[in-house]
Amino acid sequence: MQPLKPDDPGRVGDYRLLGRLGSGGMGTVYLGRSRGGREVAVKVVRERAGRDAHYRARFRREVAAARTVTGAFTAALLDADPEAEAPWLVMEYLPGLSLREAVETYGGLPTDALRLLAAALAEALADIHRAGLAHRDLKPGNIMLTARGPRVIDFGISRPADALALTVPGTLLGTPGFMSPEQASGGVAGPAGDIFGLGAVLAFSATGQEPFSGPDRAAVLERVRQARTDLRGITDRRLRSLIAACLHPEPHRRPAATALLDRLGEPTASVQGTGWLPAPLAEAIDRTVARAELPAGTAPPPAAAHGIEGLLRGEATADPTAATDDSSPASAAATLGGWSRRRALLLAAGVLPVAAVPATIAVLRTEDERSAPPRSSPSSPRPTTARPGAAQPSVAARVWTTKVVDRGIRAPDLYRAGTTVLATNSEESHVRALDPRTGKILWSRTADTSGATYVTAGSDAAYLFDARDGNGTADYTLRAVAASSGTTRWTARVPFFPWGTAATGPVVCFAYHNEMKALDAEDGRPRWTAAMPSASSTFMAAAGLVVMSGDGVLFALDADSGRIRWRRELPRSAVKTFIGDGIVFGCDNAGTVYAVHADDGTIAWKKAFDPRSSVRHAGAGLLYVAETDGLVRAFRADTGKPVWSRRPAEEGDSYIGTATLGLSGGTLWVQGSDLTVYALATTDGRVLWTYAAQAATDSTSLSGLGGLSVGGLVLLGTVEGHVEAVRPPGTVNGETSGAA
Repeated sequence: MQPLKPDDPGRVGDYRLLGRLGSGGMGTVYLGRSRGGREVAVKVVRERAGRDAHYRARFRREVAAARTVTGAFTAALLDADPEAEAPWLVMEYLPGLSLREAVETYGGLPTDALRLLAAALAEALADIHRAGLAHRDLKPGNIMLTARGPRVIDFGISRPADALALTVPGTLLGTPGFMSPEQASGGVAGPAGDIFGLGAVLAFSATGQEPFSGPDRAAVLERVRQARTDLRGITDRRLRSLIAACLHPEPHRRPAATALLDRLGEPTASVQGTGWLPAPLAEAIDRTVARAELPAGTAPPPAAAHGIEGLLRGEATADPTAATDDSSPASAAATLGGWSRRRALLLAAGVLPVAAVPATIAVLRTEDERSAPPRSSPSSPRPTTARPGAAQPSVAARVWTTKVVDRGIRAPDLYRAGTTVLATNSEESHVRALDPRTGKILWSRTADTSGATYVTAGSDAAYLFDARDGNGTADYTLRAVAASSGTTRWTARVPFFPWGTAATGPVVCFAYHNEMKALDAEDGRPRWTAAMPSASSTFMAAAGLVVMSGDGVLFALDADSGRIRWRRELPRSAVKTFIGDGIVFGCDNAGTVYAVHADDGTIAWKKAFDPRSSVRHAGAGLLYVAETDGLVRAFRADTGKPVWSRRPAEEGDSYIGTATLGLSGGTLWVQGSDLTVYALATTDGRVLWTYAAQAATDSTSLSGLGGLSVGGLVLLGTVEGHVEAVRPPGTVNGETSGAA
């Protein structure tokens, strides 16, 4: 710590300043003491930044958002005054070691401690996500082991729009070895990205090795994009299965933080204090606490830079990733007077404006006063957009609305099973069956829905997983149910929670770690077992095939026998696969789509897209892509040749979200930034009708997975947890007139 300079304030608010912890381009961080004698970290914004109206408004929003994160395992924002002449905020001052320091010095954590750490971090993420935020830089250096338990630190808060604005060519936000595949590909990571980071953190904590390490930064990013890692060094099979689920390449297949807590079960010990940690590590933490407990008026020891380097980052550098990397050459000793990093007091790094720092937390539901669409009352639909000179599209009418999610911030996923619709949400582990005509809930069942729910296309069968604990080991039950009634047809016990489920024809398949098992769809008896390319493989089943991808290889198995039909090597592993029109489509994280003939595995064509684009296949001979600039394009499934392109929303007024491309029947669903849903004809892309959700609040957003056409109605899921039924224009008694 450095002494105060002559022009430094002696007091900020009710906090007396004791010394300088460091300074950056946008402010200075001081060690302070409250009137009650508590040591705190005080960040004061520089005068020139405080005079910037845009910066001040952003700082105000960030402080308001940070106040909502109040969990036991997150560093607290204690006080702030964003309206002061020089805005300031106060954060907890945490004595302890970072998780990186702890593991690098004392080795990987034993299984019991690792389970407790996993539960604490999952609870921290649940609190952050419940507040509508996402921590986009979860890494060992941003996790503190303190005498009061683990703490997640470094809360640089931003909105998705800000994060997109900062994603300039050649830069990535986050730390390479711990970011998610979507983040490594240039996209914006949300809560699912945090779960991937958690998986990487736990793998590091168990083995002492970064799971995606490589000879250079480019190699690390490539391994992350492919979600390629080896978890065999994790000896506890239950933890290995949980970590593999977190590291799934597809965001929507990763469990939510609350689902992780359900899987981990009740903790066996308290993480308050240091008794849950190995003795040498606990003693080291206790020593840092002893150094921190100083009588009033005594100068404290210097602080390590781990916590404050995020708080002090100045204007964006040419490589924002390097500024957040744990391996940065800027050490605590050099920055703060040579004190040893392993004997340091670590500061819970504070809330930073995204103009000053690569954002590590993204606000998911904070309204942007500059770009948000105009509010309208629930009784009147929002205005829709159309090309100049074109006829205004018809507006669909709402028929009913049903609440299906009690908590959480994710829209329900909707599945059609015969004449019933199932609504699931991984944040509360619940499945509800709806009558699509009336919205009535037919039945409800508790089940782990984090990537494991599956509905067999064209049938009444649905497959759910129930968690069971017995004799200290985790067993799970795969339950085949009739979607129309919820009655159980058969059950089968499985040793671990699977990270994926698929069914086609005679079998239902599930996967855990690097193995796939197939059960008979009629009675649940075992049919076959097959090895998967890796623990982070992806797979799906359709048209009598089970397709798996991992480690740069695409496999097709015969669903009836499990025999390999063909094997195709690809430059990168496909993280998403689907089948239709005799073609297997594989999409990698770099944006390349490979079309492979389903009968023999020969390449039909390949095409590169922006990795943030959304790709979907509907059958009827076409592949659909929603680009980031709002353009929707259709291609021939067998040749890849373009057929049509359309920008549903008027250019410059609204763009199409990259994750909101859905298909049902002959209709393609896309959603614009103005929250309007556009129904397009699959044949030529023309806008058939539009709809703006009205349930709960007028800022409701729609889910790209929640668009189903059932009995002449269209069902849509909203982030407030509703399902809304919409009647398209021209639909009478379940029949649609015109081109729809």
